[in-house]
Amino acid sequence: MPFVARPAVAITGSILARGAGPLIDLDTGASLYEMYDPEPEPLQEGPMGQSPQVDFAAGTPVLNMWNIHTDERIAVRPVQATGVDHAALDQVNRFMRDWRRNEVKPIDANAIVGLLEIQEQARRQGFSGDLRFLSGYRSRATNDAIRAAGANAARNSLHIQAKAIDFSLPGVSIRDTIQLAKGLRMGGVGGYDTFVHVDTGRVRFWGAAV
Repeated sequence: MPFVARPAVAITGSILARGAGPLIDLDTGASLYEMYDPEPEPLQEGPMGQSPQVDFAAGTPVLNMWNIHTDERIAVRPVQATGVDHAALDQVNRFMRDWRRNEVKPIDANAIVGLLEIQEQARRQGFSGDLRFLSGYRSRATNDAIRAAGANAARNSLHIQAKAIDFSLPGVSIRDTIQLAKGLRMGGVGGYDTFVHVDTGRVRFWGAAV
């Protein structure tokens, strides 16, 4: 099904943050990117998310990402005016794999296209550079290990279903990133100190996104 143009979410002023916070918890010494999201358990009721729509007015957009765990970088066009590019999606699936177990599971295409649209809306407001990718697919074994280690990850996290992505936009405030994500009405949005969670489950907000 073709994607159609969609107006950008309006943001007053520049979305570029004045400064970046530390990437280390000064109290515990732990990397803030290793603090897993206290994602609520998936809801069985509530409004379903919308399919994201891409604006092709300036050409076919490129999704630029950096994986903070593997140091891999990727630049792909996951969607064309005629629909998704399955070869490009295969590259993204590999990039967003469970890197601890080297397991790949196809990421929900709507989540990938939604991430692309968030990046593109940010670019129209002055963002440049690569999106910072934290987490996509997470195997049940990895999720259970994270929970056993004391992290507050949901037992049935949508990461296990490959329907969730954690990311940030370097130089863009979490507040403005949340606003862009919520504007898509794609599904869930969770806001944290150093990253934003988006998924294609029921529409719901938590953390700083409330």
